[in-house]
Amino acid sequence: MHLMSGPVGRLARRTVGPIAGHRMDVLAMQSLAPLSADYVPWSPMAMRPSGIAGVLAEVYIHDVRHVVELGGGVSTFYLARLLHRRGGRMWTVEHDPRWANLLRAALDREGLAGTATVVHAPLAHDGWYDRRAIDLLLREPIGLLLVDGPPAYEHPGARYPALPHFAEALAPDAIVILDDIARRGEERTVRQWERETPYRFERRLVRGGIAVGRRPAAGVSS
Repeated sequence: MHLMSGPVGRLARRTVGPIAGHRMDVLAMQSLAPLSADYVPWSPMAMRPSGIAGVLAEVYIHDVRHVVELGGGVSTFYLARLLHRRGGRMWTVEHDPRWANLLRAALDREGLAGTATVVHAPLAHDGWYDRRAIDLLLREPIGLLLVDGPPAYEHPGARYPALPHFAEALAPDAIVILDDIARRGEERTVRQWERETPYRFERRLVRGGIAVGRRPAAGVSS
């Protein structure tokens, strides 16, 4: 029997991903250290460190100046700190009013209220945000759309409306990032987006569990 076949092989394949992911998160925490100005509550629901590092890299490399984030959390603080240093703005949409207020207060204490605006948007009956609360974010071109909300545990397709809703506000070179793609609902959402829009996504299952999407460059077939 080949070493990687049978029960031993199956165990190895199940463990390589989590082990590699843990190592990526440890390395990411080191890269995030310069932006770790203050304590932020890192809950199990937060983006993984390697996912946040991946988002920040896209902002830095592509000089993104306008970010819309769906679902506030640890990523909000790191994004706000980076954009504050580089000159940019972000809007974070949060459905929970208590958490939205906590984010606002913490950002204000760090002097980031002028960089990051938290928008409270209750959830509608379909699990998506109340459109009246988020339509104000469609007024200027968005450089990066980070989709980490709304909660999708009970509504697997709850995040699908993100790309259709913001499509007309996305800059031609905008980047779209979806978190939690190891879950079936998010993977289905990525496939739907690829069928229905020009966006093509790179799945980074180990490096943060995110999918990073872009439109193909002009003249490049998808």
